Amino acid sequence: MSIQKIVIGLVKNQQNHYLISLRQGDQHLAGKWEFPGGKAEAGEDELTALARELHEEVGLELTQAELMERKVFEFDDRTLELHFFRVTGYLGEAQAREGQPLKWASVEELRALPFPKANDSVIDAL
Repeated sequence: MSIQKIVIGLVKNQQNHYLISLRQGDQHLAGKWEFPGGKAEAGEDELTALARELHEEVGLELTQAELMERKVFEFDDRTLELHFFRVTGYLGEAQAREGQPLKWASVEELRALPFPKANDSVIDAL
């Protein structure tokens, strides 16, 4: 089983709310909330992948980010290498470019919403 490299952006607005979206019907872990991000392409470094994913998914231009946590998480059918980045600079207004529900949520809301287990330690650290 190959390992997929996943980049995840923790995008915070001026009200200290984080950008999240709801995983859709046929996606792995559908019905769970997630931070924006996705798979790094072959040969792509993590920051380049994060910038591309934020642009494609939510229309934001990444200007600055720092790695917050890296971990390997195993599911029954796949192994993911997750790279969580604290996004400290971006341009633009978030928009649902893939038709996914988007919302800005406080840390308290993040703790109450259903997220994939792999997000627990990051949400606790916020």
